[in-house]
Amino acid sequence: MQVFKAMLKVTRKRLPSSMIYIIVFIVISVLVTNASTKDNRFEITKLKICVFDEDDTPESRALTEFIGKNNDIVEINNDRDVIIDSLYYMRVDYALVINKGYAERLSAGDTADLFGSYHIDEKYSVVYMGQLLDEYTSSVKAYLTMGKSMSEAVACTGQALNQSAEVDMLRVDKGGDSHYSVDFAGYFQYMPYILISAVFIVVCQVLTTMSRKDIRFRTNCSCIKSSSYTFQLFFGSGLFVLAVWLFLMIVGAILNEEMYTGRAWYAVLNSFIMSVVVTAMAVFIASFEPKENVLNLITQALSLGMSFLCGVFIPMEVLSDSVLSAARFLPVYWYISANNMIADITPFNHGKIVQCYLIQLVFAATLILLTILVRKVKYNGAAITTNVKKAAVN
Repeated sequence: MQVFKAMLKVTRKRLPSSMIYIIVFIVISVLVTNASTKDNRFEITKLKICVFDEDDTPESRALTEFIGKNNDIVEINNDRDVIIDSLYYMRVDYALVINKGYAERLSAGDTADLFGSYHIDEKYSVVYMGQLLDEYTSSVKAYLTMGKSMSEAVACTGQALNQSAEVDMLRVDKGGDSHYSVDFAGYFQYMPYILISAVFIVVCQVLTTMSRKDIRFRTNCSCIKSSSYTFQLFFGSGLFVLAVWLFLMIVGAILNEEMYTGRAWYAVLNSFIMSVVVTAMAVFIASFEPKENVLNLITQALSLGMSFLCGVFIPMEVLSDSVLSAARFLPVYWYISANNMIADITPFNHGKIVQCYLIQLVFAATLILLTILVRKVKYNGAAITTNVKKAAVN
């Protein structure tokens, strides 16, 4: 096992760069898990509103008071440059101007030209204040139509619109008692990106180092067979990926105490098969001995490309049919398809999940066969070249 021992020595030097991806992934998973377990109580977002009351009547002051109950009233100078600067630097979200004659026109049922405003287009505050003012003036107009006086209409509007109910945001997982929540499904959903990034940056670089001409020619001169050499490379790479996978599973078990119960077992098996596929991909790419800068480019292209095309970063239901059709030729697509069924994002189907497993294994087997073929050709080619050089010397 000389090749295997040499791989371990090189792996130790490359391990810190791989751990960066794993640690970042774990930190983000912990933060997401803690956020999902907090009390999801709905709270109204308060805006910073500046009101310039040019009408200065009891009705206009009542409107200002109504706006201030669910928002923060900010006082600034009534100067256009000051207002624009405040909006630009987000000290104010919206500047409302209550035009002179507001009370008079509103009492007559005329709701045109009641307000002016300073705001930044395409912001939530613009839509919110527009709806709030329309709702307020429409309510006052309705009470006036019912025969109430202006003061009574304003008072009734304030009471009606200030009523609120306590709302709790409940998250119901379709999986029922499967012990595999939609929130925890995200932990496994992002795993392909982490596995590809963390594994490639170690395994590919280690194998590329092991395939350098001086090392390869020295191996050719030894008694190690080509099949044994390739097997040890696969074994060492697989052992490293297995260690990474086990570490991620242990972290997952800590984040979700019921990880190894119910339907979650399907996700564990799915991630293990994906790790096998990633190992085969890494060994196959390393067979071509790419340079370090090219290898980094390949790693980013595969990890990000498959993540965006196959539903890791973008949900599958958002992707177009043409993108999904192309993604079917990538192993990560079948991993995400199985994960979605396990989490009941799509209907759970045991047969289709097993089918996803088998397709991923076909990808892995194909890559392994191609790797053996490529290495056999390169290995024999190197041996032939070496023999010719010796003959020339003699």
